[in-house]
Amino acid sequence: MKRIEKYKLKNGETRYRFQIPLPRDPMSGKRRTTRRSGFLSREKAKLELNRLMAQLDRDGAIDPKEKYNELRTFGDVYKEWLVIYKRTVRPTTYSQTTSAVERNLLPQFSELRIDKIKAPVIQKAVNNYADKYMEFHRYTTVLRRVFKYAYKMGYTDNDEFDKVEIPEEKRNNHKLETDVLTKDQLDQYLRFIHNEYSFENYVYFMLLARTGMRRSEALALKWSDLKGRRLHIHRTLTKDYDNKTVVGDMPKTKGSDRVIILDDKTHNLLNQHHLRLNNYLTERGWSNTEDLMFVSVSKGHPQCHSSSWPYGSLRRLQKRYPQLKRIDVHAFRHTYATLALETGMTLLDLQHQLGHSNYGTTLKYYAKYTDNQKTKAAEKMQQFFDANDN
Repeated sequence: MKRIEKYKLKNGETRYRFQIPLPRDPMSGKRRTTRRSGFLSREKAKLELNRLMAQLDRDGAIDPKEKYNELRTFGDVYKEWLVIYKRTVRPTTYSQTTSAVERNLLPQFSELRIDKIKAPVIQKAVNNYADKYMEFHRYTTVLRRVFKYAYKMGYTDNDEFDKVEIPEEKRNNHKLETDVLTKDQLDQYLRFIHNEYSFENYVYFMLLARTGMRRSEALALKWSDLKGRRLHIHRTLTKDYDNKTVVGDMPKTKGSDRVIILDDKTHNLLNQHHLRLNNYLTERGWSNTEDLMFVSVSKGHPQCHSSSWPYGSLRRLQKRYPQLKRIDVHAFRHTYATLALETGMTLLDLQHQLGHSNYGTTLKYYAKYTDNQKTKAAEKMQQFFDANDN
C-alpha cells in the first residue's frame, strides 16, 4: 500500500511511514515491498513517497535505504523530472526542448549540487540566455520546473527560482516588414522556382503563396485531404522521440484544423502534380503507401520531406540569384496575409485561412496593415467630402 500512516514512538512522539509495492522478484516470483519510516511530518513522507514512485516509474527499481541521502546534482534531478515532462507534451516539443536544453543549459548546471545553486547564479544564467536567444523562455521554463520539482521532492529547502526576475521577451518588430514580398517580388520568386526546380517544388511554393498555410502543414498533406477544391488542413510535420521527422496526426493548434477553398489555378496545379507523381512512382515500382502529397524517396521508399527541404530550395536559389530579396519560407505566409488584407479580406476571414486559434494572434501580427487600410479609407472619405465642398 502507498498510504501514509501515522504511528507513535515509545516516548510518545509522532512519526509517519509508508510502504511501496515493488515488481515481483524475477527469480522467485514473490511479491516485494519496500518501507520507509521515521518522517517527522506527513508532508515530508509524501514528498519522499512521490520521489520514490517517480524513480520506480523511471528505473523499475528503487535505491536501497542507504542511498537515500545521496547528494543530487541538477543533472540528476533534470533526468527525474524529464520522465514526467515527457508525458505532458508532444514528441516534437519534447525533442526540441531537450535538444536545446542539453546543448546550452546542462553544460552549465549539470554537475552542480541542486541544493547549493542559489538565486544569483540562476539570475546570471537567465540574463545571459535572454541576451543570446530570442526564445530564451525555453530555458527559463525548464529551470523553473526543475527547481520546483526539486523543492517538492524535498531535495532543496527552498525554491531558489522563485527569487529570479525574468527579463521581458525581445520581439523583433521589424521582422514582419522584412519578411514580406511585394506582388512583383512574389511573382519573380515563383517564376525562378518554376524554371530552376522540379514541378513538385513549384507546386509546393505556389500552394504556400496562394493559401498562406504553414510550411509543415503543406508538407504533411495527403491526397485524401483534397475533395474537389476543398482542402482539409489537419496535420503537420512533427518529430518523434528519436528526433525523426514524421507526419503527425494532430494540427499545430486547435484553430489549425480547417477547410479552405482553393482557387482554380492552384487546384489544377495540384491535379497535374498528382498525375505526374503517380506516373513517376509507377514507372519505378514504388508505392505511395502514406498517400503523401509531397514525397521524398529514400532507397525506394517514398516518405515525407524533412521540414528543412523548402529552406534548402530557397537558399540555393538566393545564392544563384543575388538580386532576389533574402527571405525565409515563412515569408510566403506573411506575404499572403498582407496581400489578402490589401485586397479587402477581413481579419476574421484571414484568421480562419491562416489557422490562428484566436483573433488576437491575427491582429497582433497584421495590425499595421489594417492601420494602412484605415488610412486609405480616411483619405477616400476626405476626397469625398472635399469634392462635395466644391
